[in-house]
Amino acid sequence: MLNKKSIRVTDIASQYWCERQMELRYLYGDKKKTIEEKKGTMLHEMLENETNIPIILEPKNYADYIYKTLYTSSAALSALKENKKTREIQVFGRMEGFNIVGKVDQLNFRNGSVTVEEDKTRASANLPNAAQTLPNKMQVMFYRAMLEDLRDGNYTIDDFRKAYYTERLSITDEFRRQLAALHIDPSKQSIQHVEKEFFAKVHSLGEISDTLYIKYINQFTEETIKIYKFQYRREDLRKETKNLYLSIGKV
Repeated sequence: MLNKKSIRVTDIASQYWCERQMELRYLYGDKKKTIEEKKGTMLHEMLENETNIPIILEPKNYADYIYKTLYTSSAALSALKENKKTREIQVFGRMEGFNIVGKVDQLNFRNGSVTVEEDKTRASANLPNAAQTLPNKMQVMFYRAMLEDLRDGNYTIDDFRKAYYTERLSITDEFRRQLAALHIDPSKQSIQHVEKEFFAKVHSLGEISDTLYIKYINQFTEETIKIYKFQYRREDLRKETKNLYLSIGKV
């Protein structure tokens, strides 16, 4: 997580499944991953490697982590231009005074516009019920809204700097050596440079489709169970989140 005051989109969306889940996570930390969750993570990593060039960087502190997050997301946006699809793009925003962050599973070019797509792994071939689908749907709608805000300048580089104090950050010497090993020019080895690069690329994203996709995948066979397609409407997202109670606010 970028900092303690950031809330993940997945945690916000999970309230539609269990309103206590996010409060417990922020009180007691993340629960240990189950075998099923680990298999899902491995599948996501495999899919990412199919579209994005793997970038091996080991952050040593918070500043290094910020740099890596922006650098890999910037590289993913470049891959979208070149390959017409990409995966694992970090997005940022604000809601009700909280910083919110998320990671988009996949962006595709479809019919001249960018589509937001999410993969969800399941331990069986059974289709999810409506209660299980709702948090997934809300998650993708948040990503769509956050991408639009980033593209249109409703969430700016200045907002990002204020949220994560990046003007005061400097990466470690060890991390600089890692960047040099990737042949990254010294002039580009600063958070200030990489954040400008990321925001410039997201500003040029182009049209974002209102058609959103959720793909449910059997994590054992890796076969597609179903692709759920639905329409994004910002007013629907506002309506759903208008009375959303963020438990973290009282922690």
